[in-house]
Amino acid sequence: MKKKGNENSFEVTYKYDLSSDILGIKVKRDFIYNETVEIKEGLLLDFDKDNVPVSLEIHDASKLFNIPKHSLKKPFLFNMDIAVNEKFITLIISVGFLIHNKENKQIIEEYTLNRYNIPNIETELCVL
Repeated sequence: MKKKGNENSFEVTYKYDLSSDILGIKVKRDFIYNETVEIKEGLLLDFDKDNVPVSLEIHDASKLFNIPKHSLKKPFLFNMDIAVNEKFITLIISVGFLIHNKENKQIIEEYTLNRYNIPNIETELCVL
């Protein structure tokens, strides 16, 4: 589903596995997987056959966000902006967790070289 009428903005679902501490985020539309890009160790971004980002897998998620594991099981705010150009693939992740009934908001920025020849794109993945 698209958000705010932007053709490059997609609503996502998420799933957290407490035992492995892996958070998975995936668009709510059908897609054909093409390629996984490791943005940094434990941060994997998947692209579909049209080179559109469609999912993110975060290993050691509680450590990345520096929060207790059980906090990842609760509903949270999530928005990720992805920008790809000739040189870089950049992620800006905005996330909010409820910890002891207080909102904990964080922004994480990561990038990697575009060694995958993914064409220029700007898109947004979000939980509505």
